[in-house]
Amino acid sequence: MKVDFRIGDTNVSAVTHQKLCNTPTMINVHDDENTSVEAGKINLNQYGGRLIELVHSGERLVTFKLDGKQYSFDPNRVFSDVGIVATLKKHSSYSEAAHKEIKSFATAYLKHFTLDKEPVIIALHNTVDGTFSVESFVPGASLASDAAAAYASPNRNKFDFFYVTDKKFYDYLKARDFNVVLQDNDRVTEDGSLSVYFSRKGIPYINIEAEIHNLNNQIEMVKVTHEMLKDLGYK
Repeated sequence: MKVDFRIGDTNVSAVTHQKLCNTPTMINVHDDENTSVEAGKINLNQYGGRLIELVHSGERLVTFKLDGKQYSFDPNRVFSDVGIVATLKKHSSYSEAAHKEIKSFATAYLKHFTLDKEPVIIALHNTVDGTFSVESFVPGASLASDAAAAYASPNRNKFDFFYVTDKKFYDYLKARDFNVVLQDNDRVTEDGSLSVYFSRKGIPYINIEAEIHNLNNQIEMVKVTHEMLKDLGYK
């Protein structure tokens, strides 16, 4: 099933894969993080649920033209006005018209899939640049101020980690010796990301971040997430 959203002259499709039932919901917003989508699809066959992936250019950023100007933005930085301003300035330039276009897309995306009514959100991502890892959140690291806690397992690839907004998820995954970061929901930077958006809404959020091409590791991480939700009474 495919739903199309128009942003300037660009078409962004939200493709839904569903098996057995429509919960839990997994989302993928970066079109170049295909390992995560494959891992999600494989787990759908066993556990059911739905996976919503954004498809446009095969690239991380969405690029569009409006009123003769070209703009680019990160689709995981558009769920607040602050985030939209920052991502436009970082990746292209800012205009009120572009801001309005992006905000309309973000609002329509959330509304169409009723994501604000989900009991929990699972996000699927891949690390691709060799720098972003669980170690980015440990004390003294660049993103430490966004984390209430971070556990780096000596037995796991540092690029394969969970980023969660609920302490019970953190405790569960740490007990199973997975790399895991607990977002500090009070102090986290407002960057327009879904982890911040859903924490403000009080909806538990689980980001499964795995190194690109580490398919087997990410399949395991998605599987463990389903087990965790069952053990904690979410399904």
